[in-house]
Amino acid sequence: MKRLLLAAVTAALAAPVLAANVGVSVSVGQPGFYGRINLGDAPHPQLMYAQPVVIEPVPAGVIPEPLYVYVPAYQAKNWREYCRRYGACSQPVYFVQQTWYENVYVPRYRREHLRSQVLYAHDIHSDVVRASVIRAHDVHAESVHARVVYRVEGEPGGRTAKISMHRRCRRAISKHTIFTQG
Repeated sequence: MKRLLLAAVTAALAAPVLAANVGVSVSVGQPGFYGRINLGDAPHPQLMYAQPVVIEPVPAGVIPEPLYVYVPAYQAKNWREYCRRYGACSQPVYFVQQTWYENVYVPRYRREHLRSQVLYAHDIHSDVVRASVIRAHDVHAESVHARVVYRVEGEPGGRTAKISMHRRCRRAISKHTIFTQG
């Protein structure tokens, strides 16, 4: 009984430490992203302020390229406190408006940059399943993101014996989801 109690206390104390090591990466076009954006050939952005903001003086003879950033309004208003976080204190910064970012830039970025991913993995825990092919589709509807995962069972490079979906993702599959073997 004491061992069980000790194990439970140890697990409870270790959980916050393990949770602190979990990294979350958010990139352009995903909800929660703030930072520099590359306009490329996107339409001219709607800006919070007409003039760029520069916190630190630029060295004489240097003409820095202006940056376009998407940040919360409170950070734009107090840019002096936040510019180091974005590495943009000595550059002219234009702040793009949230509506332009969400309605113009993000849909364009997703069309041009996001592709489905195919990952290969070997299942060493089963004699029946020789290889697994995991195909993930990112489904974007407004700010909804769903991941659909398939498992293909059979000989690697041979005919597929069975295609099934991962149990945890079963409810995410819709009639518009397509699997192609390639």
